[in-house]
Amino acid sequence: MSNEEKIEVAEKRIIELKTLINHWKTSNISSRKSTADLVEAILSDRQQRRPA
Repeated sequence: MSNEEKIEVAEKRIIELKTLINHWKTSNISSRKSTADLVEAILSDRQQRRPA
């Protein structure tokens, strides 16, 4: 994996973590599964909007 690819993966992970943290701050959902489902939905929506 090139440095450019590593950076891209790290940037995606940062977005995932920021999204998860924001969700925890604003939600009372206690279930990890519900939280994971929400984060996955948000991220897939972002990826679909991103131009190829």
